[in-house]
Amino acid sequence: MISVYERVENLALDSKNTTFTTIAKQILSDFNEGIFRNQNELSDICFVSMSTVTQFSKATLCEGYKELTIRLKIEYENRMLVKPIRDAENVDELSLQVLEIINAWAIDAKEFILSLAKEINQKKRIWIAPSSQSLPATRNLHDILLNQGVDVKLMDSSTNLEVARHFDFKNELVLMVVTGRDTLTLQRILEYLEKLSRKVYIITTLNHAEEIPVVDGWNILYLNLNKYTDYKYKLHALNTLYFYWVKKLITNQ
Repeated sequence: MISVYERVENLALDSKNTTFTTIAKQILSDFNEGIFRNQNELSDICFVSMSTVTQFSKATLCEGYKELTIRLKIEYENRMLVKPIRDAENVDELSLQVLEIINAWAIDAKEFILSLAKEINQKKRIWIAPSSQSLPATRNLHDILLNQGVDVKLMDSSTNLEVARHFDFKNELVLMVVTGRDTLTLQRILEYLEKLSRKVYIITTLNHAEEIPVVDGWNILYLNLNKYTDYKYKLHALNTLYFYWVKKLITNQ
């Protein structure tokens, strides 16, 4: 059964209703910090009416914002209850195990890294389209590449579908980073790129394997971290991969 958090997350990825998207993203951001605003505070910070917040709440299948807040608090508290179980483990051993898995995955991606570094060294230009979940790590990559003199176009693929529809990607280098649940918008962008570009690199999870079209010349790297599927591990893995990539890019090795 889909959780209320997931319903809010889906609304955050729905580019058809930008008002609901704004509200959803604010709620998700607050949730991660353990913040639960009242309806008046949320309407003020999102610059929407309180009735719009109520309509949003009903879109999550709740009677109103009060029920939405209560259910989100319950889900947040349930997540917190899992922590004591993890704290009982050997923290140092667990941390080392995660780092080893992430590092091994990034090193195994050597062929993908070298190929992408070679392409960008030749073109000095790249379009990067991350999903919402992978956007924080990819923003860091964007800034690093800019400092290296690379022309980087960062496209928030959860909201900028129109860019993909009206730009000729025939000779463009494109990196897609698909690690969240926002599959519908990303799938539509991939279908568009399939018709235009043969220089597409994709980083995604095994959950999205069936959604990626088979296109000659596309390079796909699957983010497989065994049991460590939480978003924080994915972000760390992406940062590790980007580090190796930028290193190869700078040294041209």
